[in-house]
Amino acid sequence: MSDHDTGSHVTTPGASAESKGILPVYPARKPHRKSRTGCATCKARKIKCDERHPSCLNCISHGVSCPFSNSTASTPTNPPPARRKAKSRSPSSSHSQSLPPVTPTLPSAPPSLECGPTRDNDDLPLLELELLHNFSTLTYSTLAADPGVADFWRVTVVQIGLRCDYIMRAVLAISALHLAYHRPDRRDFYTAQGILFHQRAARSAMQFIAPEGSVEKLDDAVNLFIFSMLTIYFALASPRRSLADGSFFIGDLDIDSPGGAGFPDWTFLMNGAKSLSNILLPLGHTTLLAPFLAYGHGRWSAHRDKSPSSSSLSTLRHQILSSPSVPAHLLETYTHALDELELALSARQDASAPRDVLDAMLWLWEVSDSIMPLLKPSVNGEPTPQEAVAIFAHFSILLKHHEDQWWLQGWAVHLISRAYEILDEEHRGWIDWPMREVGWSPAGV
Repeated sequence: MSDHDTGSHVTTPGASAESKGILPVYPARKPHRKSRTGCATCKARKIKCDERHPSCLNCISHGVSCPFSNSTASTPTNPPPARRKAKSRSPSSSHSQSLPPVTPTLPSAPPSLECGPTRDNDDLPLLELELLHNFSTLTYSTLAADPGVADFWRVTVVQIGLRCDYIMRAVLAISALHLAYHRPDRRDFYTAQGILFHQRAARSAMQFIAPEGSVEKLDDAVNLFIFSMLTIYFALASPRRSLADGSFFIGDLDIDSPGGAGFPDWTFLMNGAKSLSNILLPLGHTTLLAPFLAYGHGRWSAHRDKSPSSSSLSTLRHQILSSPSVPAHLLETYTHALDELELALSARQDASAPRDVLDAMLWLWEVSDSIMPLLKPSVNGEPTPQEAVAIFAHFSILLKHHEDQWWLQGWAVHLISRAYEILDEEHRGWIDWPMREVGWSPAGV
């Protein structure tokens, strides 16, 4: 009887495992984790995208516009991973292995309205908690010298932020930059997070401003005023990174714009806060802003109770008033700016007076709607008035006086160097005194 008839199998030396009826064991494949939903910029650069919205961290760190910010989707779409089909194996085989049961994939949580990336519902927002704790225990005390105003930032502003998302995100943004300053090993991470928080805050805040720039409700005016003040702190604390055009990473006008190099945008933010204060003026003392507004008014009034101890600006005043190139309609503007600057500089010379950076910002407040518009590069290419630049250069002396604050460090040198770049040879001599006070001189001089 043949082997075929008896059903027996004859194996020969060297026969394969399959011929012996044994299934080969293959090593388990690692699951595929490559992202399919990264931004176009990261894909083009062939780097991993963290898929954060509205801007991924890679785009933020390189100072480029992220394609996510132009997308209508608020959060990235993460489809569940496709399941591989298992090879069909005979259930009668003694060597076949049973597949583990498949656990159903729960649907992803809806986009969160809270700050930060979307998380599972049972995860604590640890980053936001860390930033809020840092602000409430440390950062708030660096924003004001007066204990009452410091408590305004620590208590009142945080309480308002609990019901106003853009204020809370602005608070977290400043706290993130504060941690970036004190933790250089994680500077890039905290800086990127701070920028993301403020981007979202700004978009949310703009919804409460009417198309013509007006604010309809008193509560909205209060919230927007607080946001504008927080934004000034944020812009001052933002990193100054040298880009190809010589400008800062954030907060600068385009150095190549018509009219030449400009000053940082934060110097113009005060005008928005002043406009909001005019809306609040009749009823501001009845709002939660009352302690802040009362303290600011008290410092403003204290300056006017003292006469300037020395006329440190007499030379500059004489140069401006005697210049034949100064238009008559600007003489009053320049005189007012010099008078206010004289008062601010006198406060700096009073060693017995408590030091408060608000004194420096009060000058910027006073001239925000007169001198500051003159410093913006003209769209039609007209040169920036040299006299206005020379006056503003003296503001760097006030900033240098308060440079012990972490969010002000480096600004005095930057502003005086910017002014030197804008001024022509004739007017550069007008800022010799602030250059000496700040301790800066142009390279090669």
